[in-house]
Amino acid sequence: MRRSNPDRQEGLGHKVEVVMGFYRPLGHKLPARLRSEQHRRNVAALGCLVTGQPAQACHVNFDKGGAMKVCDSLCFPLSPALHREHDQGGIPKAERRRREWEYVDQTRAMLMQRGQWSAEIELHYQRAIEPLRRLVKGDE
Repeated sequence: MRRSNPDRQEGLGHKVEVVMGFYRPLGHKLPARLRSEQHRRNVAALGCLVTGQPAQACHVNFDKGGAMKVCDSLCFPLSPALHREHDQGGIPKAERRRREWEYVDQTRAMLMQRGQWSAEIELHYQRAIEPLRRLVKGDE
């Protein structure tokens, strides 16, 4: 199939992608899950959301299997003791999901305030948060 106008320039969509930082050259697909050690360090540096003590980056516990973690955009800081309780099922499922929703939202707001929430992280976040939203808020 031939282009009707071979002299055509880049379109508006391409220009917006470049300006917003979302542009990927052909063949460079966006990874399904964000993996960023720097992002996890930024999250842990916030301190535990519950106690204020030194923290670890804790991932939400849904949409994962085996040793596969969910997207790093869905992590939040918890102290080692609370992280262990969270991961080992010390909290009823419905309560844990509600807390995860609140913790991820709070972490996102804090990192945005510090200027540590990039456009790439937001892109991954918007894609990854939808299944959790449906679990916590229900289909609307």
